[in-house]
Amino acid sequence: MRKATQRAAAVSAAVLGVALIGTGCESTKEKTNDALSSASSIASSASSVISSAVSTAEESADASTTEITGKDGKEYTVSGPILAKLDSLDAAAKQDLGEPTGAEQKNPDGGVFQQFDGGVIVHTTRSYVVWGKIRDKWNDLGGSQGKLGYPTSDETTNADGSKQTTFEHGIVSWKAGDAEATVSEH
Repeated sequence: MRKATQRAAAVSAAVLGVALIGTGCESTKEKTNDALSSASSIASSASSVISSAVSTAEESADASTTEITGKDGKEYTVSGPILAKLDSLDAAAKQDLGEPTGAEQKNPDGGVFQQFDGGVIVHTTRSYVVWGKIRDKWNDLGGSQGKLGYPTSDETTNADGSKQTTFEHGIVSWKAGDAEATVSEH
């Protein structure tokens, strides 16, 4: 937004400079005043257009809320960083995550999360998805308020095909065929 304001100021200054140079060849005050008035009007219009564009962008950022119908038929609001994370997922991941099963909830330490059919989106300073057997193990250990704390990565796939998610105080891994995920604390 600051760049847009700086560009508007630069355009205004350039237009004013051209008008003044053009009138420098003329000797009457009236023509100089007309040029300054015209340059000022152009600069004001440019500033108005930039200001409008910046306001529209700010409004769009504030309007980051949507309603999604859960499997239970209820409408759930998904908004802010949780919606941004949901929107960043590819179609397959969105399908795996499913629909919300409840409203966004806030933890006492300020973190927020929203449960979905196939996982949870958690946000503190960044947003991550935790799902499957990794989510089950993490939840068994108290979730974000438990001994592992908040996630610090999305799920990744290791060279051996196992999946893992890192947390503030450990790593939870799972490999296809395993009954449950395993925890490595740090």
